[in-house]
Amino acid sequence: MQVGGRRWYGEVDRTHPHLREHVLEEIRARGPLGSRHFDGAARQGEMWGWKPAKRMLELLWNHGELVVAGRQGFQRLYDLPERVLPDELLGAPTPPEPERLRELAERAVRARGVLTERGVVEHWRLKGGSARIRDAVESLVADGLLERHAVEDGGQPVLVPAGTELDRPAPSAAVLLSPFDNLLWDRPFVRRALGFDHLIEVYKPAPQRRYGYYVLPLLWRDRIVGRADLKSDRAAGALVVRAFHREHGVRASAALDEAFERALDRLRRVIGLETVIR
Repeated sequence: MQVGGRRWYGEVDRTHPHLREHVLEEIRARGPLGSRHFDGAARQGEMWGWKPAKRMLELLWNHGELVVAGRQGFQRLYDLPERVLPDELLGAPTPPEPERLRELAERAVRARGVLTERGVVEHWRLKGGSARIRDAVESLVADGLLERHAVEDGGQPVLVPAGTELDRPAPSAAVLLSPFDNLLWDRPFVRRALGFDHLIEVYKPAPQRRYGYYVLPLLWRDRIVGRADLKSDRAAGALVVRAFHREHGVRASAALDEAFERALDRLRRVIGLETVIR
């Protein structure tokens, strides 16, 4: 069963149908494998540029015929579900759709803190739009597990876990977010809630980048105040700041600089580096 609504692996099941059984047979015989263990060349000029075997691995994973058993560096290792997952999970019955959608909606809201119905759909890449989960959301609200709140801007109401304390003082913490952090997945909502236009440029040629290669937004208090272009120099044991771009309307200040320093030091410690170079 395909769980998501996007075919990021393309039409490989149509263009290379023979690969399905070939990939599965190799994994059955040899154990967990990554895309590097299969022949084929990447397609040039595409954002991902995956070779056909990698696309088939992703299709089989998305359909539940393979699972991710681990990684070698950045590369996933795929294996058969029965060699990775416990028997009690594999043998569990598939819940009916209303129950499944309730669970997915509640999990998404609890994981993200606040979401619109559209955000729930985006979280799981569900087909059918907001209409598909509306009954599930209504039942969760009726049962007191989620709350729906209107927003002053007149946009879509938001869902929060029941009992969430609203209008709390903004925390003073400063955090550098991964550009793939789930806070940033729903870009229209991020623009609405934080006034932030998220931009990922790792796939662009260098001359086309506005902010840098791997840019981390700086969240300070209740606002994203800037974007840091960073590099991990493992040989030197240093986190290197290539550039810091303040957001429109954010003024330079000693407080902002101190918050950025705290966020850099926290990131440095998390990734095991010794110093920060600005």
